[in-house]
Order: sequence, then C-alpha cells, then structure tokens
Amino acid sequence: MTMHKLPRKSAICALTALLTMATLLAAAQPPLKQQEGATITPNYKEADLSQIIQAVSEVTGKNFIIDPRVNAKVTMLSATPMSPAQFYEAFLAVLQVYGYVAVPAGKVIKIVPNTDARQLPANDLPNDVSASSDEIVTQIITLKNISAAQLVPVLRPLIPQYGHLAAFAGGNMLIIADRASNVNRIVRIVERMDESGDEPYDLV
Repeated sequence: MTMHKLPRKSAICALTALLTMATLLAAAQPPLKQQEGATITPNYKEADLSQIIQAVSEVTGKNFIIDPRVNAKVTMLSATPMSPAQFYEAFLAVLQVYGYVAVPAGKVIKIVPNTDARQLPANDLPNDVSASSDEIVTQIITLKNISAAQLVPVLRPLIPQYGHLAAFAGGNMLIIADRASNVNRIVRIVERMDESGDEPYDLV
C-alpha cells in the first residue's frame, strides 16, 4: 500500500482543528466538583475563613463578595462526604458561629458581619430558601384575627440583634428578617396564635 504524505501546511491545519474540537468538547463538560453526585469531605484545621469561602465557591458555583472585616481561623471537619448543598449549609453554620452571615445580592452573595445583615436585602421564605437554612431571609405575614402591632413586643425577644421585626398597621402585617430557621419557627408560632384568635401572651 502506498502512503501519501500530507503537505506540511495541511497537516498543521488538521492538527489545529483537532485541538480546537477537543478544547470545545472539554469546555462543554461541567466541572467535576459541580457534577451531580459529586461530594466533598471538609478537613480544615485553623484554616483562614477565606480559604473555606473559596472552596465553597468552587464546589457550589456561587460567587462571593467578602467584607474586609470578615476574618477568622476556622476548624471544619467531617467524617463523611457532603454534597455541595450540605457543604454550603455547613458553611452557613460556620459563619453563624463566628458572627458572620451570607446575604444574597443578585448574582453574588455578600459575606458580612451579623450587625450589617438587617441593612441588606435578603431572599424570601419559603419560595427560595430551605426553612432549616441559616441563610438570611425576609418573611411577610398577614394576620387575620390578632393585631400585628400587639405581637411585636411578644416576638421581639425571639429576634437576635441583627434581625428585624416590624408591624405594618395598614395591612395588619408582620415583617421579619432573620435566619431562615428562626423565621420559620416564628412563622409557626404566629400562625398558631392567629388561628386561635386569642390575645398575645408571653413566650418563654
């Protein structure tokens, strides 16, 4: 069989085309860490919080803006692998321990001290955030049988300093901003009180 050599220029063009196709195919594949079923086993000892934030960003695909005041040495260990969603929830819990919160702002998430959380917009509950999450959310509750203004002093002790609780008399509504887990707890309390139609009572 006779072998025919390609002209040098044609061979280079063919090789370039193959390399371009391989690059496009690789780009079409999602990163391994974000593929369905991917897991991570956190093993951080006295690590900079910024290092953990970077890992969370790589695993979940979320983008973060970090306040300059956010700084801590963190130990975060897990004996079992976590899914990206579980890793993010654990990360939110770590932030809470060190006095910081993750506040969604469009396509990014701002990491700020707890004291700034009430000044920033948050996700709505329950549409976008799990009721057990430590993410900051805002909930509006419309009451039917009891006065929203009367509930404010009763519920105030359940809201941390960085949270927000207010009554809108015009629509007899409560506006609550806090971590999703606590907001969900308060919503259940308010719903029970509103269903009974009883006057507010002291919560212990």
